[in-house]
Order: sequence, then C-alpha cells, then structure tokens
Amino acid sequence: MKHLIKTFASIFLLTVALLDIAHAQDGMVTASIPTSYNNSFASKDEKNNKTESAVSEVVTAKFAALYPAASGQLWAATADHCYVSFLNNGRKAKASFTTGGKLNYVITDCSMENLTASFLETIASKYASYQLFNAIQMRAYGTVAYQAIIENSKGFITLKYCGDGVEEMQQVRKQ
Repeated sequence: MKHLIKTFASIFLLTVALLDIAHAQDGMVTASIPTSYNNSFASKDEKNNKTESAVSEVVTAKFAALYPAASGQLWAATADHCYVSFLNNGRKAKASFTTGGKLNYVITDCSMENLTASFLETIASKYASYQLFNAIQMRAYGTVAYQAIIENSKGFITLKYCGDGVEEMQQVRKQ
C-alpha cells in the first residue's frame, strides 16, 4: 500500500512538473496562484473572501473561437493569466491564456484512440504487456506532445512522445 501511494505521488509530481514547464515563457518559469476561482466545492464564505479578477471578453472570445463545442467551463484569473477547465468533445481539458487572449497551452485527457499512430505502434511493440493507465496531450507554443502512463502487473512506466520519438521518463515497480 505504501508503494502504491509513492507511485501516485510520483505520477502527480511529474504531471505538476510538466504543467510548470508548459507554463514557462521566455525561458522563465513563474508560479501563479489564482486570485479568483470558480470552485463548486468551496463554501459560500470561502468564495466571498476571494478577490475577483475578471476574465476579459477578449479571452472568452478567443476561447469560444478555438473551442466552440466546449462545455462546463470553470474560469480562474490572475493579474497576468486566465485559466479554464472544460469539456471538449467529452474530453477533460485545461487551458491557459494571457490576459490579451493569447493561448499559452492546452492539456487534454486522452484515451488510446486519441494517441498518434506512431506512439501507439511503439507502445504495442516495446510494451505489449502494458495497458494505458492515464494519458494527456499537451499543446504549447506550436508543439504537440503526449504523456502516457502505462501499467502491467509489475509496475508503471511514464512515456513522453513528441515529434522526435518516445522517451521513457520514469519506471515505478509494484510490490
């Protein structure tokens, strides 16, 4: 059980690290804590204590143009960025925009059907005994990359795929 907790903690930390990298601009990583949020789990008092930063019409118009089929939007804003979680064609996604409406990144949950053919071929040939545990697609700065966590009875492997091939990022053994 302790090993399983370590596995999930490792996966969580790797995903957070990838999100920070995708959020980097001009070679600098900046951590932003939203000054406002739309969290249905927060109590009424917690929501009333937050300072609201409005999401501009420029950002919402850009979002609507990029994702006309999006639903269930939850927005948050800081002085420099706007963040949105949403469903797009039944898939969970998160996006970041500058306050001027420029898209920084989009991270979308994936199933096997959403992965590229060459990534699927690599998984099928090198990792035939594994099944997909979790996968995401990351679009940032004109680049598309995928991260897949695959599992078998012995453990988990985190793979990263971009145009130049597949890289094994991490292996975690089950006990």
